[in-house]
Amino acid sequence: MLKIKAICLFIIINIVIIDPFVVRAQEVRPIVFPIQTGYDYNFSDTYGAARSGGRTHEGTDIITAKMTPVVAVVNGRVTEVVDHDEGWGLAIYIQDADGYSYRYLHINNDTPGTDDNTSIRAYAFPENIQRGSTVTAGQVIAWAGDSGNAENVGSHLHFEIWTPDRQSINSYPSLMAAIGKPAAENIVVSSYQFTKDLELGDQDVSVKELQKYLNKNGFIVATTGAGSLGKETEYFGLATRAALIKFQQAKNISPAVGYFGPKTRNLINADNTTANVVDDSNLGIDSNNSNGLVTAGWLVKDKSLARVYYVAANLELQWIVSEEVAVKKFGVNWYLDIKTFDDLGALGLSFGDHIF
Repeated sequence: MLKIKAICLFIIINIVIIDPFVVRAQEVRPIVFPIQTGYDYNFSDTYGAARSGGRTHEGTDIITAKMTPVVAVVNGRVTEVVDHDEGWGLAIYIQDADGYSYRYLHINNDTPGTDDNTSIRAYAFPENIQRGSTVTAGQVIAWAGDSGNAENVGSHLHFEIWTPDRQSINSYPSLMAAIGKPAAENIVVSSYQFTKDLELGDQDVSVKELQKYLNKNGFIVATTGAGSLGKETEYFGLATRAALIKFQQAKNISPAVGYFGPKTRNLINADNTTANVVDDSNLGIDSNNSNGLVTAGWLVKDKSLARVYYVAANLELQWIVSEEVAVKKFGVNWYLDIKTFDDLGALGLSFGDHIF
């Protein structure tokens, strides 16, 4: 018996000392945010989410427009530059002095203003960015895009952090720390200021910004195609009006008829001006009132559970049983805007049928 105990103790000691990363607590790396200051973006914690082929998500998707400058998050050395799309997209890797690797995927592969997939290097990486190059934190190293399997999802930066022993860790806490926010929040940033009223039939760049604002904050204009996240348009159609009505109802704006007038415009502009942050992390605190806390059409999850639910028209929570179902029902970018709550059960909502 003593011999067995000694052997077990030897194994435990070796696991802890030789391979200290077998069990890893949440890590926060000291980084700067990978999107250059002044550009719009939004992101949430989707690390570990299911992906096709039995994979799990190993990074954080930061939704941003094509050709948004992407910067080095640390002082370091470029260890990899992928400038020809072989199916999974253009990419760049940086390694810091501690041996941590920071990986940027879906770098731009289009001629600006097009979706031609030409992979012209000058539109992906600055000329001075080569394998082996030394970079400093905040230096522009690439431009965001939709290369690889992001072609049907929309422009975004997929950002990963890997340890010196080649273990993937959740980059979300480090990204949140980079902007001075606790890791419990989902962040949406916009700097756009609206200056005119908008209504059904209008065609203007402000409509596109309105669609982006609605999509990023859970009032989905469209789940796929024109008007969906990353594919917003300048046309104010029925789908835009329907999403705007949901927003107005949630914010108690009357009349909630889908007209983008002074009341709605001032509210959104105030959000963008005061803090440049739309924080939805505290939704659901008042468990006695579900009105305005959760909106029909949202995808939601509980922080402690892996299940994702669809909020039906009657505010009933319907469990989405698989990724395949989610893609079929809500489009390939379904996972990019999931609202997370501390306790869904505390919202007073009923749990309905599964979605198959």
